[in-house]
Amino acid sequence: MKPQVRDLSIYVHIPFCRAKCSYCDFLSFGGCEYPLQRRYVNALCKEIEAYEAVSKDYQVQTIFFGGGTPSYMEADLICQILETIKKVFHVTEHAEITLEGNPDSLKLDKLMQYRKAGINRLSIGLQSTNDEMLARIGRVHNYTQFIAAYKSARQAGFENINVDLMMGLPGENMDSYLTTLGKVVELQPEHISAYSLIVEEGTLLSRSDELLAMIPEEEEDRKMYARTKHLLQQSGYKRYEISNYAKEGYECRHNKVYWTGGEYLGVGLGAASYLTVYFEDEHFEKVRFHGVENIDEYIGRFSKCEGMQEDEYTDMYHFFEDGNDEMSFYGIPQMEYESLDTYKSLEENVMLEFLRDYYRDLYFCKRKDEMEEFMFLGLRMMEGVSKETFKSRFGTTMENVYGKVLNKYIGQGLLMEDADRQCIYLSDRGVDVSNVVMAEFML
Repeated sequence: MKPQVRDLSIYVHIPFCRAKCSYCDFLSFGGCEYPLQRRYVNALCKEIEAYEAVSKDYQVQTIFFGGGTPSYMEADLICQILETIKKVFHVTEHAEITLEGNPDSLKLDKLMQYRKAGINRLSIGLQSTNDEMLARIGRVHNYTQFIAAYKSARQAGFENINVDLMMGLPGENMDSYLTTLGKVVELQPEHISAYSLIVEEGTLLSRSDELLAMIPEEEEDRKMYARTKHLLQQSGYKRYEISNYAKEGYECRHNKVYWTGGEYLGVGLGAASYLTVYFEDEHFEKVRFHGVENIDEYIGRFSKCEGMQEDEYTDMYHFFEDGNDEMSFYGIPQMEYESLDTYKSLEENVMLEFLRDYYRDLYFCKRKDEMEEFMFLGLRMMEGVSKETFKSRFGTTMENVYGKVLNKYIGQGLLMEDADRQCIYLSDRGVDVSNVVMAEFML
């Protein structure tokens, strides 16, 4: 049976930056001026408005403006997007509303506009307090600008601030990293994210032999990670996810939705979504999809959008009969439809029709996909994964599906079992090799 109202999180992708960092492989680009930003935001608001046909089914618990650099845009554009979300959806009174920003663009007047609009959480990208290291990775701010931005955020009334840090930067050693960590702890933000630098293929960093040669060895990076945990725990921060630490009551609610399998809608260029689509016969499907990744195509498509109805994009995706005489949905090769009745019921679902018209990579999640993600995303969190939740969600026990994997890694001390809470979680040693452990949960 379809529930009356479901919790929803909304991610808003802002692809604009002042300049692109050397390590960044996100869908973003630098130097875009106000006219293009305005056109993009107008299209994005039309995309949000299209969901009015189904918005009564949801109550929005979290909103996250990411990118890119959302603070690079004028505050009035951010406020326009947020006003549109609140006009279309019911945003709960205590919703967590986060905006990512870079220190160079977080000025007091802008921050005060954010607070007035309802943004109540700020995530500031510092990465390092070492100006030489910041310049080396293409960051456009310095430490002095970060301090000014942090103080302005407090002055504007922000009581929930995250600071993003990176370890293992080119030229970094333990002393320089601990200096960064210590300076941030002195400020006492409510949340600290500390990630290891990852060299992504195709980035400027990946093509610089000079910088690559300056990156610390993996063992040194692991030592930095261990010191991070120790220092932050001593300073009143609880590690609740592999790379995230928070004071009591300040865990990032939005990111926890991703890690625990909640529904989320991504709007904007290339944004990812994970929603439940219900059908008249009371069955439902979990659907993943992404926005288009070309900004001109995105603006052109959504600027003309008039809601969930047929339009010129309808025939971009279509049903066709494959070699096995089974109906398949183009763009969803993993899903097979066995009868014309199923085909008709899909066509009559207004939400699915809209999704297939405007988005790419539509994918109906298989049960095994859901199990895999439940395990390897849930294990990112220190509280681990619940056996009871697994059984209620999938109708079978965790041991029936993953018994061999569980026995193997519990035996090696990489996974732990809490008998009282009936959950499985990574040990400290397991966190160090978490990618190896999590890969074993692929079916």
